[in-house]
Parts: sequence; C-alpha cells; structure tokens
Amino acid sequence: MRCPTHQVQSHSYAGAGLIGLALVIAGCHSPARTIRPAIYSRPESKYQAMKLAPVIVIAEVLDYKLITGPRKVLDPGNALNPPRWIPLHLARISANAVLGLRGNLRGPIQFYSWVWASGQHGGERLFRPLPGYWHVLFLREDNGYLHTVGDYPGYDLPIPRDLVTATLAGLQTAPENGSDVVERIVSVLLRSELESANGIYWSYTPNTMDAEGLTSWFYVAGLLESFCRHLANPFGRFAACMALPNEFSGRCEAYRLALEADSAGVEAERVTAALARCEAQKESAIAFYRSNGWLDPTISEGWRPNAERHRLAMRLYASAMDPDFRAAACEAAADMPEAHDIPECGASSKARTR
Repeated sequence: MRCPTHQVQSHSYAGAGLIGLALVIAGCHSPARTIRPAIYSRPESKYQAMKLAPVIVIAEVLDYKLITGPRKVLDPGNALNPPRWIPLHLARISANAVLGLRGNLRGPIQFYSWVWASGQHGGERLFRPLPGYWHVLFLREDNGYLHTVGDYPGYDLPIPRDLVTATLAGLQTAPENGSDVVERIVSVLLRSELESANGIYWSYTPNTMDAEGLTSWFYVAGLLESFCRHLANPFGRFAACMALPNEFSGRCEAYRLALEADSAGVEAERVTAALARCEAQKESAIAFYRSNGWLDPTISEGWRPNAERHRLAMRLYASAMDPDFRAAACEAAADMPEAHDIPECGASSKARTR
C-alpha cells in the first residue's frame, strides 16, 4: 500500500532547514499520530521556542477543524502550579499568510495545533484559531506537517483587527540597524497599539508580558520610555508613561511626563497621587533591591538566573529615569563581574573596579 501525501497549501517556504515544496510527504500516519503536543513548563523555554521558530508569518485564520476528540496531555506545571492533565484537541487550521518574516512562507497555508476546546478556561491566554482572527504565527515542520512551536497555552501573538494595517506597514519597512525580527515584531505591535489609543484612561496599560519574554525587560522598558517621550499621539504617550513606573522601578519621572501628555488634566489628580507614592517609596525600593542582590523575584519568576540575565537586569535598573535610583544601581553594578562595564553606568562603575 502506498503512503498518502499531505498537501501544504502554500506557494513556497524556505530557510532554517526547510525546503520549499508543494507536496510534503507526511508518511503513513495521520497528523494525530505524528504531531505530538508540545508544552513548555518554564517561560524561558516557551519564548526560546518562539524566537527560534523556522517560520514566522503574519496570517489571517480562514477556517479550522478539530480532527481529534480530547486527548489528556500532561502539563508539567511550574514553581507555582503542580503538574496536571489537560484536554487538548488537534486542530487543522487554514490561514492566509500575508507577510513572511522568516521562512518566506506566503499565501494559503495549512498548519496544526493542539488546542483547548473543552468549555471554560480561566488560565493563561490560549491560541484561538477562529476565522477572521489575525496572528503572528511561530511554526515548525513536524514529520511533514506545519505545527505551532508549542500548543498550550498560547505560542502566537494575536493582532487586533483594527491594528492589522498599521502592523503590516510597520513590519514591511526596512529593519533598524542591529534589530532582529523578534525585536521588530515587539516594537511594531506595541507602537501600533499605543498609536491607536483614542483617549486618556487611567485603567489602560498595554500588556507587555509576551514582549518582555520574547526580548527582555530592558528592551521593553527602553521602548516604553521612547514612546513616553516621543510618540506623536498624546493618548498613547500617556499610556506608555503610565506603564513605565507601574512595571519597572526607578521611573517615577514618567508620571511627570504623563501629566504633560494629559494636557486637559483628565487624570491629573490620580497621576499626581501616584507620583507622590512613587517618590515616597523609592528609598525602600532601593533597599529591597540591595537586599536581593539586585534581582527582582517578581520579574525573574520562572526564569533560571544566570550572568547574562543578571547583566540585563542591571542595565534595566541602571537605565532608570530617576537619578538616585540609577546611581544606586550603578554603585551595585560596579562590584559585579557580569555588570561592572554596562554602558548605562559609563565610567562611574568602571572606576570602582580599578
């Protein structure tokens, strides 16, 4: 008996070990037997799989079909959540790949993902392969089939429909010097979201969790500060300024810039109160970081500590907007082998090591 072939509906794809083909031999087994669910228990493993994906595309989902019933899959858990068995279904998803960012995949495609489709789910953000939804997809080849690099909870970046045009335009421009494709994606998605803001809202803060995981806290803090200072849209500028001190220590100054962006004083009372609290708590914040070796457990959670991550953390703290916080971070960095030469501290930290 001859083995069947599996039709990949695409014009071509190539790169990172993939060969452009119209037909991919999928073997004698069904996708349900050959495509194994992939779940990573640690954030660093999840985001590493996304960053190393051989295929990254912007695509609109056209259709999907669950081709298996629920299969019990072990979620290995993490430091906060114990292992558990979860029900996942294999979905065959048709999409239109509009922009290939890695792998040169364009046009109609078909790929697979194990998805949660068993009623209510109150946990982490899931991949929702619904028609009309747009995503940044991170894909790999799995026994002749295109498969998301991970299956649970979500290994994509959703793009709101009203931001698709701006996102595509931003990613089609020439890349900045030194920026890689993942940094470009993070920067364009965040900028598109902030530029679309249409009012001053105290409660609105852009969600940067995936952005920080795919790049670093240092990179995202730099983006937010740039948008806080320079974004043309004052509403987006206000949101960026408010996000900075809410997510990263040593940036009380951003509240003052938020007041400038809120020229009509819509949220002036709340921002002024937040600024006063931030300034009052700064000394205790510096003491907290000193006692923890300048590693914040809230942003290190689920990541293995190493010299490279500690160096990035020190660059984050040493790039703080508030001079007193920045000085304390540079004083500490001067005594750290992995951070004594960080550019944010200049000669001040290098002199301590001579």
